[in-house]
Amino acid sequence: LRVSFNSLRVDLVTGISYEAKNFKDGKARNNTRNANRQTSVEVNLILAKQVEFIDKYFLQCELDRRHPQPDELKHLFAAKFKSAADGSTDILVIFDKYIKEKEQEKQLAYKSIITLQFIKKTLSEFDKNLTLKRITPTFLNEYKTYLEDTQRYKNTSIHVFVFMMKGFLNYLVKNKYINLEFAQRPTIKTIINETQSYLTHEELKRFFDCETRSEAEALSKDMFLFACFTGLRFSDLTALRKTDIQPTGIEIITKKTNKKIFIDLNRYSKQLIDKYTQEKYTPLKRLFPPISLAHYNNMLHALFERCGFDSTVTVTYFKGSERYEVQKKKYEILSSHSARRTFVVECLTKGIAPLVIIRWTGHSNLETLRPYIAIVDNLKRQEMSKLDAPL
Repeated sequence: LRVSFNSLRVDLVTGISYEAKNFKDGKARNNTRNANRQTSVEVNLILAKQVEFIDKYFLQCELDRRHPQPDELKHLFAAKFKSAADGSTDILVIFDKYIKEKEQEKQLAYKSIITLQFIKKTLSEFDKNLTLKRITPTFLNEYKTYLEDTQRYKNTSIHVFVFMMKGFLNYLVKNKYINLEFAQRPTIKTIINETQSYLTHEELKRFFDCETRSEAEALSKDMFLFACFTGLRFSDLTALRKTDIQPTGIEIITKKTNKKIFIDLNRYSKQLIDKYTQEKYTPLKRLFPPISLAHYNNMLHALFERCGFDSTVTVTYFKGSERYEVQKKKYEILSSHSARRTFVVECLTKGIAPLVIIRWTGHSNLETLRPYIAIVDNLKRQEMSKLDAPL
């Protein structure tokens, strides 16, 4: 885009590439597209905004009674419209914009937003001057290799980082920052052993009878038990409104998957609903009083330790291709999400059909229940072995 004034000529980079045959009189011809799949309408709008920006610059100079400066115009224009055309746009700036959009759209849970912010930190460590030029079809593999080489992250964490990075790269493509086809997400060797993080039926009984020492502990205990009998995630527990509760069940749209589910009530979930619908507990619209995830987990860990959940559990994980095993006490690996796992194991143990369970939990398919089915099959084998005793 060329601007001429005071016998000076300033050339500005618009960030748009278009075939000459489809471009005439400073505009893209109707019903055409460029290599970045931008339509003529999109391109002409961008150009109109750029021309408007230049007009405003000259008007401001006139109001300020000063002469326009070529270098100033170039700097201001570049700061406003720097684009993927020269590939020099700072990716971390776009990443900030991406996080803000996700927060505003409320598409991700709070914990996922925190993870995105951490991923941004790893990107700055990966390449302090990371720009769009650096994005190639092998970028995900290079990023994954860097994370592995640092030896700071378990493969399970790397798996999450790479998965969420792919979402960001798709955002770059969708918003015309880049025009690339990416290689398949790299394979990362992991072991899914989080399924150890659940309460057995006997442990659930002990937790049910556990005494609390403060209002915060009592609330945390009740919320955890409610999740054990409904399968709700913490994000849905805290968002649960009294109006979501019907005479026979709970109807909500889950925050994580944006899926509508209906959970039938049982005796224990009804008791807790009756307790917390009283005004003295929650005068607001929410069923449970507000509590942060960190505070909730702290209260739960104190309760788990007090209940004596101190059996030894082997936790296996990978860093790169190296396999590690560590011994931990069970209360150390339990968390708020253990309630949801407890719900699934309890349902399977009691013979409830997996198809019914995923209707309650909102799991995408039966494959996601496979680890839990393996747990229940093992429990059944242990029970059957009791018949081996002499008559």
